[in-house]
Amino acid sequence: FRKITLPLALPGVLAGMVLGFVRSLGEFGATITFAGNIEGKTRTLPLAVYTYLQIPGRETIVWILSLIAVLLSMGALLLSESLNKKLRMRKRGRN
Repeated sequence: FRKITLPLALPGVLAGMVLGFVRSLGEFGATITFAGNIEGKTRTLPLAVYTYLQIPGRETIVWILSLIAVLLSMGALLLSESLNKKLRMRKRGRN
């Protein structure tokens, strides 16, 4: 299991973890409907953007939070691609 199954499943597991994290950043409707929008407890990045958009004069905070969300998404994508590339190179080295 440790030498065959786990190494073969590792790229899929890592991709699933990264995509799950990125997907959680975009979950807006389900979060606000079921968990609420409680600061410090259930507020996510998209909910913070939504909240600050409702307050006049807070556009700067919205831009900063949006930039953070884009950077997190790009970082997750780059990390996923980097890990996938390393795993492919390691797999080729074994053959």
